[in-house]
Amino acid sequence: MTARRDDEGTVLLLTVGLSVVLLLLVAVVVDVTKVILAKRAVASAADGAAIAAAQQVDVAAVRASLSGTLPLDPAAVAEAVAAYAADADDEQPGLRLAGRVDPADRGLAVVEARRSVTLPFVGWLGVAQVQVAAVARARSPVLP
Repeated sequence: MTARRDDEGTVLLLTVGLSVVLLLLVAVVVDVTKVILAKRAVASAADGAAIAAAQQVDVAAVRASLSGTLPLDPAAVAEAVAAYAADADDEQPGLRLAGRVDPADRGLAVVEARRSVTLPFVGWLGVAQVQVAAVARARSPVLP
């Protein structure tokens, strides 16, 4: 007669192991989702700031020379982007927006947005924060 092996506890060990793997997978999915949503929010803020900046026409330059483009006022562009950043700070803390007029095309506003995203689960792996960034461009809606 052969001796019977004791399999007691094997199913429990397998269940615990699979549960740990499943929890790690869920943690990674949640962290990746958070980064993707933050990237979309940063891009949206950059788009909105670029549109606000593109409405800051340099009236003196328009009056001086009516050309094919409508030049933007660099100071007004920076001010509009700063105001937009202040409004967006409630929804996206730590959002940094920088706006400028494109030197090659004075009718084009360029906004760069950056934000750090704290990852809820994989911080213990050494990746506590991720930087997300976006660039948006907008042309003044009025043509002479």
